[in-house]
Parts: sequence; C-alpha cells; structure tokens
Amino acid sequence: MENPLIKALIWGAVLAVVGIGLFLLMYFVVLSGMDSLVRLMGSMCVPPAMMLLLVGGYYILTQNAD
Repeated sequence: MENPLIKALIWGAVLAVVGIGLFLLMYFVVLSGMDSLVRLMGSMCVPPAMMLLLVGGYYILTQNAD
C-alpha cells in the first residue's frame, strides 16, 4: 500500500460509507418520531459535522508540536 493515491481512495470510500450510514441511522432510527423536514435537515447536517470533528481532531492530534 505504498501508493498515496490508492490510500486516499480507500479513505475516501470509507468516509463516504460512514457518511451514508450515519445519514440512514439518523433518518430512520434516531429522528424517526420527528416531522419530515426536521428528520431530513438533522440527517443531512449532523453526519458531516460528526465526520468533521473526527477528521479534524485526528489532524490536530497528529500534528508535531514544535
């Protein structure tokens, strides 16, 4: 796995699957009792925010402190 392009492709695919999974989980399980607009907006906004926190936190924690 030396090729950085393949590594980036795999991580992109993983992030896409996680995002779709979080959307479906939020829409059908977590927000199932809410109005349709609230379900849709919550399901579209929360997963990208969660992934941003995970990726951003990983980036910040792996930086070298000079």
